[in-house]
Parts: sequence; C-alpha cells; structure tokens
Amino acid sequence: MAGALSGEAAKNMPIDFSSTRRLPESHRWSNVCSDVVDVSVSIPVVDLQDSNAMETIKLACEEWGVFQLKNHGIPLSLLKEVDEEIKRFFSLPAEQKAKALRPPGGKSGYGSPYISPFFPKVMWHEGFTMTGSCYDDATQVFPEHDLAHFRKTMEEIQKQLKMMAEEVTSVILELLGVHDEEEIWVKSNNYTLQMNKYPSCPNPDQAMGFAPHKDTSIVTFVHQTQVEAKTGSEIRTEDQTRGLQIFKEGIGWVPVHLDPDVFVVNVGDILEILSNGRFTSVLHRATVSETTHRYSYAYFHRPSLETLISPFTSPPHFRALTMREYDTLKAKNIHNALASISI
Repeated sequence: MAGALSGEAAKNMPIDFSSTRRLPESHRWSNVCSDVVDVSVSIPVVDLQDSNAMETIKLACEEWGVFQLKNHGIPLSLLKEVDEEIKRFFSLPAEQKAKALRPPGGKSGYGSPYISPFFPKVMWHEGFTMTGSCYDDATQVFPEHDLAHFRKTMEEIQKQLKMMAEEVTSVILELLGVHDEEEIWVKSNNYTLQMNKYPSCPNPDQAMGFAPHKDTSIVTFVHQTQVEAKTGSEIRTEDQTRGLQIFKEGIGWVPVHLDPDVFVVNVGDILEILSNGRFTSVLHRATVSETTHRYSYAYFHRPSLETLISPFTSPPHFRALTMREYDTLKAKNIHNALASISI
C-alpha cells in the first residue's frame, strides 16, 4: 500500500503487519528488553475517591512523574465500548485506513508515530490521532453506516476524559499553590486523543512499539485497553510485561501492568515547566509481544496555543514561552526541547 502513495506521505504509512513473517531490518532495534526491572516493582496507585488522594498524587508526581488512577468515575461499560471501537478501526483494510493518512507535518490522522523522524529505526505500531473533533478523519475511513457509533463513542470518551483531566489538573494546581490562573490550565480545549495498536511481532526483543519519549502536555491519560492473542497462540507469562513501560531513575524500565479499569497519568513537559522542575516529565515507551496484539489510547491535556508558559515559583529554571513556541521547539528536537529553555 505504501508504494501506491507518493513522496513524504508514504513515510507515514505503516507496513502490512499481518503479512510480515520476519522482522524487517528497518524495524530492527537493539537490546530492547534487556533493561526491564523485576516485575514486582510498580508505580504508585491513586484512588481518586480516597481522602488521601491529593497527598498520594503529590508524592507520585515528585518521585515518579506518573501514577495509576482508579475510581476515576468513567464507567467500565464505556471503556469496553471504546476498546471495541479501537479494535474495529484497526481491523479495517490498510487501503481504507490510508484514506485518513496523516499528511507530512500534520497532527491528526492515521499512520506511524509522529516522533518517527527522530529515530533511526521504524516502530512496530500503527495509530490514529484525533485533535478535537474526530469527525473529519473518521468520515474518510468508515463507511457511513459504521461511522455513527464510532463518533458517538469517541465523543463520549473525550467528554469523560476532559472532565477527569480537569479534576486531576485542579488537584495538581492546588498542590502547586496556584489559584488565580487556574482557568487557563484547567479549561483548555487544546486536547488530543490518540489510538494505538501494537501488533504481535515475530521478534519482539528487537522491535520497539513506541520509542522512549516525553509528552508535550500538562498531563497525559493512558488506557491500556485489551490484549488479543494471535489466532491459535497462547499468551506467555513473559509477554504480560510487554506494553507500556516507565523509566525510573536509579531503577530502570518498570512495566505497567494492564488493568481495564485504571488510567495511567503521566506528567508532561508543560507541568515540569509550570512546577519549576518539582514534577518531572516522565520518560516512557511501549514494547511489543510475539503472542499478542495490544491496544491503548492516550488523552493529552494541554493549554491553548497562545498561553504563556512559565514557572509558578521563583527563581525560574525555565524561560517563558507560549505553548505554540514550545511545540515548535519540540518538533525540531524532541529530545532536547526542555533543556533548550533551561535557565
């Protein structure tokens, strides 16, 4: 299919994973899983309904830059509906998904990870990114009779995630002692929803689902949805740790175990700036499995593009700039954007 596309657009088109029996050299990474720590190590869990939730969030943001969130208020029935819609989307023929192929430099649409240009190898991943409304790109992909339920489900999960993001962001701002400017950080409509599929891989120890990176957000909410075994295969014990992994300084890569009723909340670059380095943007990645297909989705909560971003406390460790300016910096050098604005 990629051969039928021209120029830069073809670079965003994932390979046909279903027909690939051997790992292509273009997708071959080195020592992917050699540094995963003991699976007994786990990131903090926050019960949003617990009276100590604020204190647990504070410690998690300071010590880990990430936490698992339960009792968040989003119905499990909706989460299951979203799972099914994501699976249905990725089961569509490649030529159908390619109708919504993300254009070069674009933010939304179908394709390989947007961070791909910053890495020498290709990731074992296909995704669909929706900024704001999912109407336009989804309309290109789904037949009309299939579109209504997808749109309804995705609109509802976006609505629920937005409310949850606002609640969690309010708690974090209270921890930082911020009140006067709360509205611009909490009520922003600059959000993105990204669906991910990590297909089963013939050589998972040398493939990368999503390369190590940090998010350009205040906070990101990740839901690891479902694990689907390949036809005729069993899910091996060692493959249970394949998926989202968090890097913890002094420990290594910590696997995040799948829980269908839990969201993983990542601290992003913008919160690191606002907190003046108190809460650190977390490095994370996704690995792949030989026996399973994995699905997830992420909701990125960000301030509006014209919002001025600067630390809430003094002396500042980062210079002030707008969200749009920081996006530009990150698009040029994903690995050193924060360092480039350090004072």
